[in-house]
Amino acid sequence: MWKDLSEHWQTAFTEAWTAYCEGNIPIGAVLVGEDGEQLVRDHNRIRYDSRGSVKNMRLSHAEMNVLRLLDASVYEPRSLTLYTTMEPCPMCMGTAVMSNICHLRSAARDPYCGMMHLADTDPYYRSKSLDYTFEGGEKEFVQIVIQSVFELRNIAQGAGDGVLNRFRDTFPEAVSAAESLYSSGDMDAFRNSTAAEVYDAIAGRYAL
Repeated sequence: MWKDLSEHWQTAFTEAWTAYCEGNIPIGAVLVGEDGEQLVRDHNRIRYDSRGSVKNMRLSHAEMNVLRLLDASVYEPRSLTLYTTMEPCPMCMGTAVMSNICHLRSAARDPYCGMMHLADTDPYYRSKSLDYTFEGGEKEFVQIVIQSVFELRNIAQGAGDGVLNRFRDTFPEAVSAAESLYSSGDMDAFRNSTAAEVYDAIAGRYAL
């Protein structure tokens, strides 16, 4: 439940929920220093960016946003840890590694375009000796549920179902919960709720 999450995961999921409420892919990220200080936080902004300063919003993934905002002249990237609610895609994974971020934490695996397998299979990535972990469990369930609802909305608007089908193959219980929340309208009712309230409501389904 929310109270059991570390401060960093609470921040990441808060950013993910902000992204969802804005109509963006619900992924959040935060960069944390050696002393535990949160240096940069942000979320996916590929569809809507209130700042209005980015021309190519397709690049505005959560991880890309925090990496671009980091002042690398002040902080040594190798000492930082990147927390993200979803496994990095090819672009974000490559940017993190090329930015010398060696410590990565993801709440959920991404069976559609996650790239962490490169850490074990690609010679360059292996040379970086990446310290990487998936949280899984409740955190993964919550992330996949929220993101699956987002995908269901996309499908209703004419988008393809490739992402959702890949999620369904790997996380059938989470996708089933998402379909229930979407069809009942309960997810719409959450729009005025805090990230903590939404997290606990979805996590309660995982506990069942």
